[in-house]
Amino acid sequence: MPTRLHLPGPLRTGLERDLGADQRHYLLRVMRLREGDALEVFDGAGRRFEAKLARLAQRDARVLLGAELAAAPESALRVTLAQCISGAEKMDWTIEKAVELGAHGIVPISSARSIVRLDPQRAARRVEHWQRLVAAACAQCGRDTLADVAPPQSLESWLESRDRGRGAIVLAPGAQSRLASLAFGSLELDLLVGPEGGLSDSELAAAERAGFVRASLGPRVLRTETAGLAALAVLQSRYGDL
Repeated sequence: MPTRLHLPGPLRTGLERDLGADQRHYLLRVMRLREGDALEVFDGAGRRFEAKLARLAQRDARVLLGAELAAAPESALRVTLAQCISGAEKMDWTIEKAVELGAHGIVPISSARSIVRLDPQRAARRVEHWQRLVAAACAQCGRDTLADVAPPQSLESWLESRDRGRGAIVLAPGAQSRLASLAFGSLELDLLVGPEGGLSDSELAAAERAGFVRASLGPRVLRTETAGLAALAVLQSRYGDL
C-alpha cells in the first residue's frame, strides 16, 4: 500500500495542496520520501485519489492530485463504541485500534467510576487529539471514511439521547449471555464498555432500562482497553467484514 495522507475536501483531480508541518515531517523524516514520489490522498468522507509530491522540503511541501480511485467500502456493520474514558495512553490505544477494527463512531463516556475527569477546555483538546488519531489510523489501515468522535458526555445523558432503534450491547463480566451467541435484527449497534473499575450496578440497570442487553466475552475479565476491541472483533467477524 502506498503512503496515504488525509486531506479534508473538497478534492479533485489536478488540485495542488500545501501540506502542514506535521505532514512534511512525516513524509520527509519518517517515510523518507522525495519529490515526485507517489502516494494516496483521502478526504475522510469516502473519496481517495492518486497523488504525487510536487514539492517536499522542510518548510514547503505540496501534493498534486491525480486520478480518483475506487474508495474502500466500509463495513455493513455500523458500530458506535461508547467507551468510558480511561487514562490517556489507554484511551488513545482503544480509539486507534477501534478505527482499525471498523468502528463507525466513538463516544467518550464519563461514568461513576471513571478515573479521568475532563473539564470543557481539556475535553475539547482531547477531542482534537483523538480526531488526529482517527485520521492517522484510517491512513494506516486503508479506510477512506473517518470514524466520528463525539464530544465527551455523561453516561446518563448519552443513554437518554441515543437512538433506541439501534441494537444495544453493554459488556458485563459474568453476564449469562455470551456476545458471540447474541442475534441482532439491525446492523446499527451501540457497544457500551465500562471504565477500569467497571460500570456500577445502578449504571448497568440504567443501561438495561434504555434497551441494552448484557453480554460477556467469556470466562476472563478483560481490561477496559481490551474489552471493546475484542467485542468489535467478534461483531465484525459475525456481521461485518472480518
